Amino acid sequence: MIYIFVLTTIILALVIVFQNIKIHSISDNIKEVMDGNFNERIRIYDYNPRVKNLIINLNRLIDEFQKIVSLNKQYEEDRKKMISNISHDFRTPLTTMLGYIEMLRDDNSLNDEEHMEYLEIISTKGEILRGLIEEFFSLSKFDSSDVVLTFKRVNISEIMRQCILSFIKDFEINGIELVIDISNVDLFIRADEGAIYRVIQNLIANALRYGAEGKVIGVSLDGEMDSVVLEIWDMGRGIPQEEIPYIFKRLYSVDKSRNNRQTGSGLGLAIVKKLVEKHEGIIEVSSKPYEKTTFKITLRSIM
Repeated sequence: MIYIFVLTTIILALVIVFQNIKIHSISDNIKEVMDGNFNERIRIYDYNPRVKNLIINLNRLIDEFQKIVSLNKQYEEDRKKMISNISHDFRTPLTTMLGYIEMLRDDNSLNDEEHMEYLEIISTKGEILRGLIEEFFSLSKFDSSDVVLTFKRVNISEIMRQCILSFIKDFEINGIELVIDISNVDLFIRADEGAIYRVIQNLIANALRYGAEGKVIGVSLDGEMDSVVLEIWDMGRGIPQEEIPYIFKRLYSVDKSRNNRQTGSGLGLAIVKKLVEKHEGIIEVSSKPYEKTTFKITLRSIM
């Protein structure tokens, strides 16, 4: 590994320059680190200040190497978990689709109404699969920095209204009261219109998925000084305080859903956070179970 190579090279240089350093002691320390004991540090005492500073910096290098190894281990665990969850997310709707396709193909007793019902189920599950694929594709593009946003002056008030209208049927079907509080004065920001629409869309979808049992969902938009503040809230079971720092991690909701009966891809909030950050905005979350769970976004406004 490159860091071990660099570390060893520096040690060898020290040995050449300072022959009186305890070579065996340093060698043992380095071997411990190379064998995986990242808590090991070089302990050399009673030398001149320059040597002491070098030893301190070597130990700092080991500290950094320990952090990198820890991050790589966490990344590998997250990668394995993601692959497992992706497989689960894809397999569930796909299994349902294949089952209904088989019935349509083999069951000659089905009438026209049943045919249409099964085709509708297949279509619905197909849309779920397509949505999952699009979200995974979007997040992979964010990770590789392939997403190019086009910033311009946009009317966020109008974007908000359009997005709310797209969910009207969902609110009606679930018997949810919608509380709207949008400033009468149109508010403008410098943003990518499609990205902001997706942020609002994902947050409303998240409120529907996890807060529908509270039967009330609210959306608000207002101007504060030189900022625009957007809030989407629900009165569902909420988010435990200890879990709030993790909700923007990809696939979070698959493992720790607020409602075990409702699960999503776990990517919606991860995408929201990345898009808000690309707009140099701030996203905050607060939650009191069965009282109010709020996602608040603050963006810079323009005239």
